[in-house]
Amino acid sequence: MHVLVIYESTRGRTKAMAEAICKGVLEAGKKCKLITPNKFTGLENACAIAIGSSTRMKRPLPGVRSLLDEIEIEEGFAVYSFGSYGWSGEAPDEILDKLMERGGIAAIEKPLKVKDHPSDEDIVRCRETGRKLSELCVK
Repeated sequence: MHVLVIYESTRGRTKAMAEAICKGVLEAGKKCKLITPNKFTGLENACAIAIGSSTRMKRPLPGVRSLLDEIEIEEGFAVYSFGSYGWSGEAPDEILDKLMERGGIAAIEKPLKVKDHPSDEDIVRCRETGRKLSELCVK
């Protein structure tokens, strides 16, 4: 079992968040798979999914939007969202809403949002998020 972290990033900010989330999962002794939307093949062997996107024009980036239109989630599957933004930061909220509409259950109450480039404190929060997500992997 692993935590699946999928991200799309324009300037590397959301990618840095995704890498830190994955690092937190690994630090907790669990497996993490880090991919971009075009590499997604399914949720096999995943105990949770976290999807992140930069916000562009108040929306997630195109690859994540396409993924959200196509992804199939079992009822009650643990889902989470995160992302960076420069102005408004709506993408993580939209991602989580779409995942929950498809049957997912929010693994953590609120999406993780970072304005501009993640600070050292933000990276620590991302790693903590990864550790929390790893707790959902019981095998």
